[in-house]
Amino acid sequence: MEGFSKLQELGAKSITAATHIPLMHVEQILNRDFEHFTKPQLLGFFSILEREYKIDLSDLKQEYLFTKAENEIKVNDSFDIAEQGSKLLENPKALLHNKKFIYGSGAIIVIALLITILNSIDFSSSETQKVEINNSAIDKAKQNLNIKTPHPSNVEEMMENNDVESAEFGQDEANVTEKKASDTVAKSEPSIPLYFRIIPKSRLWLGLINADTHKRRVETISKPLELDAEKTWLVVTGYGHLDLDCGDETLKFREDKKLLFLYENGICQVIDKEEFKARNRGKLW
Repeated sequence: MEGFSKLQELGAKSITAATHIPLMHVEQILNRDFEHFTKPQLLGFFSILEREYKIDLSDLKQEYLFTKAENEIKVNDSFDIAEQGSKLLENPKALLHNKKFIYGSGAIIVIALLITILNSIDFSSSETQKVEINNSAIDKAKQNLNIKTPHPSNVEEMMENNDVESAEFGQDEANVTEKKASDTVAKSEPSIPLYFRIIPKSRLWLGLINADTHKRRVETISKPLELDAEKTWLVVTGYGHLDLDCGDETLKFREDKKLLFLYENGICQVIDKEEFKARNRGKLW
């Protein structure tokens, strides 16, 4: 990772000064602490760094995407468990089949217990022994196994009404699993609200272009102007005395020259004329 090594040598403060990426985000990238970023935000920062320092961060991107995919697989496995439990509850015939299996297993255990009791009796004694088999042990075993032989009419009623206790078939466990999976998704994808506002320091001329539709408009503002953060914007300024609020960060500019900006997926960045033209069908305005 030669590109990444170069970034580590430059240091977070130097990178922030050159790219206007917030210091906190630069430090998180240098520490490979990607869990606080959304996918579009992190890939946007990678693009800025590659363009600014003429480096290749493909290895770092692959590392992030691989880790993200691995986490999603774990989450999907948890959802599969919850889904199987839900399907079992929705299918009365499957429930009946599984309950028959439980009854059969319980009966086998009781028979094995009976054989063990019989084997413990000494039939070789010369004296005639009258052996009474105490059924209380067997009854107790049945109670511990919670075996209840269903009456045919009850089985039909269960199938018609789907009247099955949720705790008996693991619905509670499925709900817990689903909640844990939801918490995992929430942690792996932190929510950062999209927000784009231009704050002039004095009267400011703006050229605004919707990069998706290429519709243009001109604004002269002296108060903050908020734009639709769900869209992609190309912005031309008359001069560079302004602040840009983009989501959870604010970029400040104090330059006596025209500036060109690109806003996309919650990320604001200064771009050159070539990139501006490429995004605006070959036009600077």
